[in-house]
Amino acid sequence: MESLTAKRPELTLLVVAVAITIWGIVGFFEHQDNGWGAYTYSPDYIVNFVEPGGAGDEAGLQIGDRVISVEGIPVEELPLYSRWPHSLAPQVGETLRIVVEREDATVAIDVVYGEPPRNLGMRLGAAVIGLAFMAFGLWALFTVQTVHALTLACIGLAAGLAVSVGPYLGTWDGVASHVQFASAVLLTLLLLRFFLTFPKPKRLGASRLATWAVYGAWLLFVGCLILELIFHPRLYHTFGPIGSLLMLGYILLTLIALTHTVVTTPRNELRASGMGLIIVGILVAIVPSTIAVVSGFAIPGSGYFPLLIVAIPLTMALAVRRQARLEIAEAG
Repeated sequence: MESLTAKRPELTLLVVAVAITIWGIVGFFEHQDNGWGAYTYSPDYIVNFVEPGGAGDEAGLQIGDRVISVEGIPVEELPLYSRWPHSLAPQVGETLRIVVEREDATVAIDVVYGEPPRNLGMRLGAAVIGLAFMAFGLWALFTVQTVHALTLACIGLAAGLAVSVGPYLGTWDGVASHVQFASAVLLTLLLLRFFLTFPKPKRLGASRLATWAVYGAWLLFVGCLILELIFHPRLYHTFGPIGSLLMLGYILLTLIALTHTVVTTPRNELRASGMGLIIVGILVAIVPSTIAVVSGFAIPGSGYFPLLIVAIPLTMALAVRRQARLEIAEAG
């Protein structure tokens, strides 16, 4: 009983990881049957994209149409896809009547939803990467109970939530997509936190003010996402660019922290702490894809290069374990 109590945080994170995995698996198979309209409209209900030859195009939808109702329900009561009730989630081959306003005239259009784009490989790749972050993070935490291992485990859970597309929740689907976006930003924040403190805390990483600023920016962004849901649809997607900029800022700071560690740490300490392993993992993850993009050649198997990102959580977990052993040896 004592060992169970001692491992309660680890077991809690394990339960969360299992729940995220099940959520993603259920969503993966459910989305296989989703219909694809090949059109989108803005928070003002104006059609802003119609894919040539797609279901919307064949039905007669045009860019500039203002959607009035779907299956007789005013769009103000729906309003966008994230708030559609589950009964209006179109399946492949299903028809929905969409009434639009076009040049002061009302036009009824029957859209027969087709099969979604076959991006199965991309979705599976994202799922594999998310599962890898979760698995290696939990492995590190269960084998060495250190702060670095806990941070890595939290990185794994954030990655899992960020890539896990769950089942359609109808009117609650917007909440799920916002949680997914917030998790993606949190992932970059936790990566920054990890490299600010590993293998040893840097001055910025030890600063309470810097910590409050870094986490405060993310909490402010989460507040913006909550406002989007409350004032939907006028603020819907309004803060997407802000979230992207926040992620970019965290990533740039992470690269600076990583570079600082490499430049200021003696080579023998880099190897001993496991930081050298992480550098190798990062190079394995980005160099092949970079060469493929820059060269412009169709390298056989290059479509699988993104899966090499798995090398990053693997080497991070190995580094955390090595650093833990080093700290034990120094303490002894």
